Amino acid sequence: MTLKPIHSAQQLIERATVIADMERKKRVAVAAAQDADVISAVSQAQAEGFLDGVLVGDADLIKELAEKEGADISKLDLVDKKDVSEAAHEAVRLASNGEANAIMKGFLPTSALLKTVLDKAYHLRATNTLSHCAVLDIPGYHKLLNFTDGGMVVKPNPEQKVQILENAVLVGRALGLSPVKVAISGASERISDAFPHTFSDAESVKPEASRRLKDVVIQGPLPFDLAASTIAAEYRNYEGPVLGDADIYLVDSIEEGNIVAKSLIQFAGAIFCGVIVGAKVPVSLVSRTDTVMNKKASLALACVIADYYSEQHVWEGK
Repeated sequence: MTLKPIHSAQQLIERATVIADMERKKRVAVAAAQDADVISAVSQAQAEGFLDGVLVGDADLIKELAEKEGADISKLDLVDKKDVSEAAHEAVRLASNGEANAIMKGFLPTSALLKTVLDKAYHLRATNTLSHCAVLDIPGYHKLLNFTDGGMVVKPNPEQKVQILENAVLVGRALGLSPVKVAISGASERISDAFPHTFSDAESVKPEASRRLKDVVIQGPLPFDLAASTIAAEYRNYEGPVLGDADIYLVDSIEEGNIVAKSLIQFAGAIFCGVIVGAKVPVSLVSRTDTVMNKKASLALACVIADYYSEQHVWEGK
């Protein structure tokens, strides 16, 4: 079956449902699941048929929150681990043993969960650094746009940037994109002494990424307006294959990615799908303040990525 590229949050949910209907339904282990919106999102996702869930955490509190929210958790597995560290270890253990295909962060610090994911005892560590992809469905843009990294690596060096880009392209592949179009961020489209990273991006990141990655088009430095708007590109008489059509916007710092992504979520009504990539299972990572829809879309993204890993044997022999 040839599947079309995924260009919206709703299409993500639909694809996750198709995967489930093909008898490849994914199982998601939620670490410290005592969070009302997380419970609601997993409950809705299970009811819509695109995943099976394991709620790992304080069972009494989970039941209380589910009742308060009107969320049906009767068909979800429940594992009682009141200590959040124990809950993290249990969720990661399930993924390590093949009893879960993805992990979702619940009510615990991100650092605590990811430290557990990287624990050598669980064999989920891969070769690349872990990085965060904020995949946004932005009103007014014609497809999903992946901002990276706004959540993990504070100020990536050139090699880390290449690895972050490799992770993001992997997400693009899972979305069915070909080629994957990458814009490397900049305050302007010119390499400048005022922005030293534009030199290393041009001399190191772009050529090394082009060498390692196939079926990828990279352009930069590009300000965000040129990456996302053909009108802006035409007005400034600038040309290139990525202009107005970027799939990935590779930023230079965590602050840049965080500010741009959260501004679009807060003020433009973008739907946010958050995932940590670089381990052998995707980690669905959302903020405690994210909406149920954002959490559900993030779950769908994790399921789609997990299915890509499995069907393409991404981690086989690694």
